[in-house]
Amino acid sequence: MTVFWSLAAVMVMVALLFVLPPLMRQRTASVVTRDDLNTKVIREQLADLETDLATGKLDKTQYDAARQDIERELLYDLDSTDSAGTDTPARNGRWLTLLLIPAIPLCAVLLYQVMGSAEMIDRPQQAQSSQSPAAQSQPVASIEEMVALLAERLQQQPDDVKGWVMLARSYSIMKRYSEAVTAYENVLRLGGEDAALLTDYADAMVMANGGIFTDESGALLTRALELDPVNIKGLWLAGHWKNQSGAQAEALDYWQQAAARLPVGSEDATVIAQQISEVQAQLGIAAAPAPAITPAAADKGASLSVHVTLAPDYANVAAAEDTVFIYARATQGPRMPLAIVRKQVKDLPVTVTLDDSMAMTPQMVLSKFDQVTVGARVSKSGGAMPQSGDLQGLVSPVATQTTETIQVTVSNKIP
Repeated sequence: MTVFWSLAAVMVMVALLFVLPPLMRQRTASVVTRDDLNTKVIREQLADLETDLATGKLDKTQYDAARQDIERELLYDLDSTDSAGTDTPARNGRWLTLLLIPAIPLCAVLLYQVMGSAEMIDRPQQAQSSQSPAAQSQPVASIEEMVALLAERLQQQPDDVKGWVMLARSYSIMKRYSEAVTAYENVLRLGGEDAALLTDYADAMVMANGGIFTDESGALLTRALELDPVNIKGLWLAGHWKNQSGAQAEALDYWQQAAARLPVGSEDATVIAQQISEVQAQLGIAAAPAPAITPAAADKGASLSVHVTLAPDYANVAAAEDTVFIYARATQGPRMPLAIVRKQVKDLPVTVTLDDSMAMTPQMVLSKFDQVTVGARVSKSGGAMPQSGDLQGLVSPVATQTTETIQVTVSNKIP
């Protein structure tokens, strides 16, 4: 037993050597920084992209473009803004030293007297193996937890404009667009008005509205282009806004300005050149060959002719001024429309064309998908999101390379 107590004393002294020095030093307590959040977001987004590339959901070109989008969105603030978290001095632990020096040996002896056993000395490996790997490692905060921490901090510090910018962009990356819109509202409340922020705000607003532009999102784009007339994203979105509202000539002007500033041969340049070509065809404008469109890209263009009628049983239910959304979306994949046209009930029956010129991003165009669902929905509220009582008609699946006119009859009511 003398040997045992001697070993025990030595082990207690070793324990004190580990415990006491940290307490003698000044410590700091850290909170989550914006750079931490940026890094975590980028890692998770890139991991998803790597998985999609490996499983064949994305080809190399799509992967490269998506990677650039992620880095452009989240690296915007990385190392260019002050950290959202700060290091705050923690209380000095030196006063604990006098308490712990006698307490640790005393507690060790008392614990051994209550729970100790000579048999336990012979079973250290068994005790060690009983610990689960999860218990031996510190938990790593997920992206959702880090964003939640940032959102919680901003409730306590609502005037941190840089924090709201980071939160808004994080929500957009996570596809939580409604929350992103709220965060951008706080950015504008604090005077954070520049072309890039206004454009991102408009983008989030459109996505939260199911891909449909509103007067408010259009006003944000107009203001953004007043501040920066050569903002490429603003010009591109403004073109979609005008094209969706039927003002193809204005859409063409915006897209031509954007195309002039894109690198020749890039995927963005190829897609926007194709959109320009299709709008020019709608307007009956003979266009010169666009150098950004390669033969392979031209072969991939998709255009669907859709004829929409309203079933006679619903003729008295739908008002003439009710909004009609005619759209195509992926049969399997994101629910965001690949192409959409807005009409009114009084326009029915009507034939429209859905094509790549209506795409919101280069990755979400008709020609990227083999099959789509084509639908028409009568919205009583005029909102883009389906609501109970709306009328709709769907045809699925539809091959994106079909040359036949798709017949869609609005003949069902959403319960």
